[in-house]
This record gives sequence, C-alpha cells and structure tokens, in this order.
Amino acid sequence: MKDKLKGGLRSQARAEALAQQDDAGGVPRPPGKGSTRPPQVQTRGEMQEQRHRYAHRRTPQAKQFGLTTRQWPFIIVLISNWIFSLAFFLGMKAVWHWTPADWSIADRLALMIKDAVFALLPCIVAICVVTAQRLDPKMWVGRVAKPNSSLDINTRFINNTFEQFIAYFIANAGIAIYCPLEEARTLPILTALFLIGRVLFWIGYHKNQYLRAFGFGVTFWPTVVAFIWLLLVMIFGIRIPL
Repeated sequence: MKDKLKGGLRSQARAEALAQQDDAGGVPRPPGKGSTRPPQVQTRGEMQEQRHRYAHRRTPQAKQFGLTTRQWPFIIVLISNWIFSLAFFLGMKAVWHWTPADWSIADRLALMIKDAVFALLPCIVAICVVTAQRLDPKMWVGRVAKPNSSLDINTRFINNTFEQFIAYFIANAGIAIYCPLEEARTLPILTALFLIGRVLFWIGYHKNQYLRAFGFGVTFWPTVVAFIWLLLVMIFGIRIPL
C-alpha cells in the first residue's frame, strides 16, 4: 500500500513539473496530454510575412535589368570572354604573318592533325593525373569517386574537354576547307585559344568558379563564331575575311 502511494505521489510530482515547464516556455505538448498551454496559432498576415521572409532569403532580389547580384559577375565574365578572345585573335593576326608553303588537301589535313595534338594536351595530362589518383583509396566512396574531390573534378574536366574538342575539331576542319592560303594561320590561333581556355578552365574548376567560367568561354565562344562563319559560307556564300 505504501509503495502504491509513493508511486502515485511521484507521478503527480512529475506531471506538475512538466506543467510548470510548459508554463515557463518549454516544449508544448498536444492538447489532451497534460499540456496546460493552448497551441499558438499564427494569423494569416504572420504566415504571409514569414513566407515572404524565407523567399527573400532563398532568392536575392533583382537589382539591375532583372539580374541578381549573383548573376552579374558571370555576365562580366561572359563579356570578358568576348573581349579577350577577340583581342587575342586580332593581336595574333597583326603580329604573326605565317603562311604554309603549300595549301593542298594533304597540307590542310596535316595542319588540322597538328593543331588537334596541341588542343588535346591538357586532356592527356589530366588522364595521367586521374590514373595516378585512382590508386589512392581516399578518393573513393565504394566504387564511385567522392563528389567534388580532385579525382571527380579531373574526371569531369576530361569529359567536358572531349565534348568541346569534338566541336572545335569540326569547326577547324571546316575552316581548313574554305579558308584561302593567306588565312591558314587562323587554325593555329584558334587552337591556341582552345588550349588557353582549357588550362584556365581546369585551374578554375579546382580554385575559382569565375576563372572556370572564363576558361569555358574562351574555349567555347570562338568555336561558336567559327560555326557561324562556316554557315554563312556554306548556305549564303558570304565569306568574311578571317
């Protein structure tokens, strides 16, 4: 009898302590389970204000021309790509006056192959690096490379470089077919831009997102311009001097 009385007193004391905790601002419990404080109900205006506050945190407000503060640096990088690529191309054309001795089909093919060898150098180096990294068990999660590890980044760089190289090589082949002898140096100049862009893209992939975007643009946009030039020549017969 005494044990039952003591147990009942302990249960009553515990319930009173929990009720005091609720009244003092503790964790509220659902009604009907000993909670002495009714649940707080937000008004409609408070709910709308809370949703607006969270949306403001997730998405920065547009500042100028409908672009956010996060987008503007990439727009600046994009414009810098165009300026750098155009300045490099025109500068090399102005100071370098190389022309091949002959410009037959074999000579054009030979120049394309030589340019392709230099364009793929960063990818070949990256493959060698990845080969060595695959021997390190710290780079792996089971059978998959750790996300955003140097092994994962280098592997993605290799894949992206092969994708870019296909477009570059087709553009170079088209220019080699249609450009005259005096414009043959366009092919090595475009190859130099591709090589510079790939190196900057690789470094930026590890170090800085803006440098990565700049390197990608230096690789990609000259190839796009080369395709536009080829379409103008093949479809409309418009030949813009290179």
